[in-house]
Amino acid sequence: MTSNWTNRILGHPLIARYLADGVSQADRGKIIRGTLQSFLIQGFSIVLVFLSNIWVVRSSDADQYGLYVHVFNWVSILSVIVMGGRDDLVLAQLPRYIGAGEHGRLRRLVGSANGFLLLAALGVNALFLITISLIPIRTLSEHRELFVLASAAVYFSACLTLNQMILQALNHVRLSQLVEKIARPLLLLAGTFTVRLLIHWDKLDSQQLILTASIVTGVCCSIVLGLVHRKGRKYETPPLKEEAGEQLSGKALWFFFISLLNLLSTKITMLILPWFAPESSIGIFNVSYRLADLLIFPFFLMHTVLPQLFARHSTTGTAYTQSLFSESNRLMTFLSIPLLLLNILLGKFFLGWFGPQFQTGYTALLYISLAQFLFSLFGPANTILMMQDKEKYSALCLLIYVLTLSAASRWLIPIAGLTGGALAILIGSGVYNIMLAVLVWRLCGVRSPWLAFFLRSRG
Repeated sequence: MTSNWTNRILGHPLIARYLADGVSQADRGKIIRGTLQSFLIQGFSIVLVFLSNIWVVRSSDADQYGLYVHVFNWVSILSVIVMGGRDDLVLAQLPRYIGAGEHGRLRRLVGSANGFLLLAALGVNALFLITISLIPIRTLSEHRELFVLASAAVYFSACLTLNQMILQALNHVRLSQLVEKIARPLLLLAGTFTVRLLIHWDKLDSQQLILTASIVTGVCCSIVLGLVHRKGRKYETPPLKEEAGEQLSGKALWFFFISLLNLLSTKITMLILPWFAPESSIGIFNVSYRLADLLIFPFFLMHTVLPQLFARHSTTGTAYTQSLFSESNRLMTFLSIPLLLLNILLGKFFLGWFGPQFQTGYTALLYISLAQFLFSLFGPANTILMMQDKEKYSALCLLIYVLTLSAASRWLIPIAGLTGGALAILIGSGVYNIMLAVLVWRLCGVRSPWLAFFLRSRG
């Protein structure tokens, strides 16, 4: 069924004219098919996440919701530390092992990555809780009980992300998304509904929200682990010869820096906000950010397919990489423009669904939407660097991005609050995407459309 739809789409004259030359029909089919499958799953997911966020906000209040968001922002950061870059490592290495028939290396990497995760979670959680208990740290120490309650979610979140990446690397793109994108918001809706029934429909406090979300994440983690075990069985057959081990710690370290910096780039503004704004502002900003994430939707859709293709064609040549980049860039931009217009025209109306005070985040929503649009406009430059053994340059760009975003947030939030934080995100996104485009051109010979236009105009 999906193949028939793919063939019709590829055969349409308007689509064929819009796509780039040089991409094989097999790879083009993977891009279109993977994007369509991701669109259906994540499109439904957006509706579920939107409904679950409305339900959670309406089931508590702005302050309690803000505390819940604040704690889970730190859970996300600790989860990335726990993974230590293993999520991107499996995504970069497993497709190569499958292509080479190196099942022994595949099994070792999957097993060692999950074992590392468990030990790292115990150590990171202990260190974090001891630190905020012994050292008074504003916005952390006063909420120590909440962080203790959320500590299990650190491991669950890391395990869920890692094993989703393993499923994606094993070419189970659709299956890798179903648990987090569909099951998780459904379970969160059901969980908070059940808790409200138990407390006779009273408002939920931050402890109840955190506990419910942690249990939901644990259930999703168990499901994904079961899927990885089942889908990995076909690689349990011993290969013809035993492959030698491979040292990947250096590569994993770079991927760790990239993952941590990438997460900080999405959280740093909300981590700075509590120092200069009330807790309710965190919740309002989070909702605005969630709506603006519609614009990053096409970028993430294609990221479920592109890393494997860029990794597989790392030695094919610049011309083919350029074709893959150009085609995916055009599709991302094409899909993003209607979403940008949607947020501009109806953003205030959407924010009103969460409550009248959330409409104060409309200007912030516009700035963040423009910032997210830049990722589709400039294309998957970071993906090329990460999948073609240039991870350190990706990490360098992200470091400058986080430093720029931190400085701009520290400067603008005390002046303009939520709007200042959103403007800082727009400034950081512009700096980051321009750097990536220049580096990918210099290092890989691949040009983004805006850079190609700029070079032609100068010539």
